[in-house]
Amino acid sequence: MNNFLKNKPTKKAKYTADSILKKLDVMKEERKVYEPMWNKAAEMCAINSKLFNKDENGRIRQTIFDTTARNALTCFAASMKSVIIPTTARWHRLKAVNPELDNNPNVKKYLEYATDLLFRTRYSAKSNFASESDLLFNQLGIYGHAVWMVDDDIGKGIVYRCIPVAEAYIKRNDKGGLDTVMRQYELCAREAFDKFGDKVSAEIKKASKEMPEKKFMFIHAVFEKDDYKINKKDKSGMKYASVHIDIAGKKIVQEGGYRCNPYMVPRFLGVPGSSYGDSPAMQAFYDMLTANEMGKTILRTGQLQANPPILTNMGLIDTNKLGSAGAVIRGGLDNQGKPQAVSMQYGNNLSISVEMQREVRASIERAFLVPLFQSLTQTKQMTATEVEKRELEKSMLLAPMCERISAEWLTGNIERELDILTSYGKLDGVPDELMYDSSIAIEYESPSVRMQDASAIMGLYKTVEAAVTLAQSNPQVLDILDMENALRKIADYHGVDSDVVRTKEDVDMLKLKASMENAQALMGVTSNPLLGAMKGLK
Repeated sequence: MNNFLKNKPTKKAKYTADSILKKLDVMKEERKVYEPMWNKAAEMCAINSKLFNKDENGRIRQTIFDTTARNALTCFAASMKSVIIPTTARWHRLKAVNPELDNNPNVKKYLEYATDLLFRTRYSAKSNFASESDLLFNQLGIYGHAVWMVDDDIGKGIVYRCIPVAEAYIKRNDKGGLDTVMRQYELCAREAFDKFGDKVSAEIKKASKEMPEKKFMFIHAVFEKDDYKINKKDKSGMKYASVHIDIAGKKIVQEGGYRCNPYMVPRFLGVPGSSYGDSPAMQAFYDMLTANEMGKTILRTGQLQANPPILTNMGLIDTNKLGSAGAVIRGGLDNQGKPQAVSMQYGNNLSISVEMQREVRASIERAFLVPLFQSLTQTKQMTATEVEKRELEKSMLLAPMCERISAEWLTGNIERELDILTSYGKLDGVPDELMYDSSIAIEYESPSVRMQDASAIMGLYKTVEAAVTLAQSNPQVLDILDMENALRKIADYHGVDSDVVRTKEDVDMLKLKASMENAQALMGVTSNPLLGAMKGLK
């Protein structure tokens, strides 16, 4: 297989600034279809939307009258983060692909060290992983996809960034994998000259001296190369090309490469034939618009009912005092004692409008999965069995989204982290067994995965409990279960470190020691060389 790959003829990658910019134009056309709905959905959900607009007279006009979508997005983002990448727990670990190495102590200790290093790096003070992941889940809730970048900040370590959706254009291949990412970003003349040097256009060079804060647009294009060479450690061995383009000058200002794609673009729901995804905000789009209009109507109706217009007679004197508390209004009554001014009556039924709005709000919350995440708090009294069934139901409903996000985001994220840490020399000392007999796999242990595995572990607990109960009348039933393996499965499910759980070999040695001590006691032997050699075993 390796010889075939080495001898495989390669195509020379020929790309220019013009060819990349033309491809960008095609990608912009594909995304243009979604942008109007994205903009409106962001206005209804996001904190940085235009909550107030000015009319032609310069007066501020309120445009958002209902915050259901905003509140639902906050709940959605926090809940999705807690079930996929909870900050208070380890949500994945590294394992050997070869199952025969699962109980190898050297392999287990190395992979535990590598997993620990990943989490230490990821949640370090300067990495930004925790804060940027919040933005990622908000983007998933609004747009249906999010753009994530794992960058190697040389000298400082790994830095994580959630790229604004407006900046990034993406293209997937025919297999659904991420093929191309083009990020259109802005730099001032001073920053551009510091980053790219003399390769920038003459206009930027001039501006860096005269107007250093003037903004210029650039493109960062990352795509898989056709001519990369496997096992090469130089630029030719980089699988992905990295090209920075000065748009104004239409010239390439920096070229490089990556062994792993630094960009990940997870989707909440896939859309057939599209590189982008579907989102809760898109599913509730028309409900959000309806709720906003209802909020506006209810607000106006409530104002009219609380402070309605006053109908007056032409002979009323103190009309300017109408609506003032305690005012004495001359001419307020006619000769028969009837009021000369009455409130205008409206036939609007405010309670029906509020009820209709409540139904629309509930529909929005369902799209953002709010009732699903609150399923355990809606009913205060539940048995353990009911809780277990609720958790299982939640895992079944969340599984498709969580699996897609893990596959399209976390897998690439971990591969990129491992690549950077390996280049730092922090993952040296790979055990020979792992080097020659296997490769590394990622095993997710987030609450979303645990909820799916919970039924099996609960079944194991119940079986052991039943066996112990039955053993009171018939001790032989315990022979059916392998208690040691059962306990290892429970410890493995809960992620107990290998330093705490004895290996099978250690347990066998302890059993041998115990049997020899029993034999010594029975036979009255005062010394035993083999037993003496085993006294240090604990």
